[in-house]
Amino acid sequence: MIFIDTDIFVMDKLFPNDDRYEVNKAFLNKAEERFTSIFNLFELLGIASFNLNEIELTKLFKGFGEVYGLEILYPSTAFISVNEFIETLFESVFQKIKRKMGFQDALILFVAEEHHCSRFITWNAKHFIDRTYLSVQTPKEFLESRTEKDRR
Repeated sequence: MIFIDTDIFVMDKLFPNDDRYEVNKAFLNKAEERFTSIFNLFELLGIASFNLNEIELTKLFKGFGEVYGLEILYPSTAFISVNEFIETLFESVFQKIKRKMGFQDALILFVAEEHHCSRFITWNAKHFIDRTYLSVQTPKEFLESRTEKDRR
């Protein structure tokens, strides 16, 4: 399961002139079993709200999973009360914050780990490396690792 961080989508939607855009696009076209979290989607919507009109923003919100061919993950709430959910969520996020993480990154990483994703793909790898058991890679590193496997 490949978990995709917000910055990948931000680059795709808003920064086509970035030097990494082509690698970013190649990653989005190649990666399979793709996931992101509801928190990533809302982070993207907040950033995009400065560049998109209300109709474009609504289309992005409603069609996001389909456009990118991915599943949006939510924090697990199975069989627990609302109070227990909130307490568990914030305690888990706080444990990550103690590892020197921002709130949003900690919240996103919590969901990726909770769903047992195997890879976490981001251009901000330094925000996550040594803070998770997940394999953290940039899109470039991911594509290079795929190319190596294809050669074998």
